[in-house]
Amino acid sequence: MPSEHTRSNATVVRSTFFYGWVIVAVSTILLTMQAGIFYSFGVFFKPIAADFGWNRALTSGVHSVLMLSHGFSSALMGWLADRFGPVKVMVFCAFAIGVGLILTSQTSALWQFYITYGLLVGMGTSGGMPITTGTTARWFVKRRGLALGIVSAGVGLGTLIVLPMTERLIAAFTWSGAYFILGLAAWVVMTLSALFLRRDPEGMGYQAYGVSRPLAEADADDSSEINYAASDSGISLQAAVRTRPLWLLSFAFLLFSFCLQMIMVHLVNYATDLSITPLVAATLLSVVGIGSMLGRLAMGAASDRIGSSNALAICCLVLSISILWLVFTKELWMFYIFAIVFGFAYGGEVPQMAALVGRLFGLRSVAALVGIVLGGTSMGGALGSWVGGRIFDVTGSYQIAFTIAVVVSVAALILVLTLRRGRTAISN
Repeated sequence: MPSEHTRSNATVVRSTFFYGWVIVAVSTILLTMQAGIFYSFGVFFKPIAADFGWNRALTSGVHSVLMLSHGFSSALMGWLADRFGPVKVMVFCAFAIGVGLILTSQTSALWQFYITYGLLVGMGTSGGMPITTGTTARWFVKRRGLALGIVSAGVGLGTLIVLPMTERLIAAFTWSGAYFILGLAAWVVMTLSALFLRRDPEGMGYQAYGVSRPLAEADADDSSEINYAASDSGISLQAAVRTRPLWLLSFAFLLFSFCLQMIMVHLVNYATDLSITPLVAATLLSVVGIGSMLGRLAMGAASDRIGSSNALAICCLVLSISILWLVFTKELWMFYIFAIVFGFAYGGEVPQMAALVGRLFGLRSVAALVGIVLGGTSMGGALGSWVGGRIFDVTGSYQIAFTIAVVVSVAALILVLTLRRGRTAISN
């Protein structure tokens, strides 16, 4: 297999096979495993809280620490991947996730959870999105939205496949045994998959997909705002962090994630509080996963036609409508409708992150900049999951928390519409 750092001026490969689709495949597998672990906390929530006698705010705090660790590490992992290539960084992340979960299986105190699960697993999962989407963006000019949609569909697959398996592992081996098995599986699957990643097409003698045609022709066919032919085009990381669009984008995703994580962490709790059995309640997250995959594929492809800003605005609008529906949801059939619609919105926004970063700033530091935006999402998610638990502890209900989420999602929509009217940082 060719070296990751093969000279970028190698002869362009002329072949019907394009290695970029291998990048898409292994990136999808990596995100499936990472997301399944990341979102499994909602399934572990009640068994852990019952074992240790913690209230919901304290238990939510474990996930909040995970989100903060995930967020603060994302930019670093993205920068390391831009500098040293994705293979080494992703292998390290797989090791951190595996060790973190295995150590979590042996914990007996809250502070230990904060370290092993919150800090270590949070750091390990931080590399998944910036590395996979950043690497994929480098390999595609034409059909970049579709490729990113396929890759980010791995998050939906994770909730669809890993979460029901986790529920069964908990029933068979308790939460401790389930974490141990997940740790081993994550280490093996993610390490093997990471070995197939390559930073950019030039390093293997390829051109990015769509570059073989004249750039003007590619732009005429694709209505995405800007396409970049070279994997190192765009502005520097230092220049990007001084621009207004980066922080507007980060704050928009922060607000979106506030709503997302409040729901993902507390949806199973809310359903079981209404006398739905834990196993059936866990299937709601699987239905969210199905909606998420549909959203990622549909909105990823749509962004190639209508633009990533418009696609993100649609997702914010659908998110607001779905959470408003949840406020009035009491019956199981209403939960399933909510789950599929909410999943579509949540899934559809993910491929827009790397696409918008590429449009606004180019691909020179794409993984690091995606990591910075993920930092915003993680802070919003940490706050959202804790606020949901805290409001429940005070009021004995999620109604106020979910109403707040509706308002926040509308604020995210307004911010995206503001960003949509702005200029790209490159053009400034």
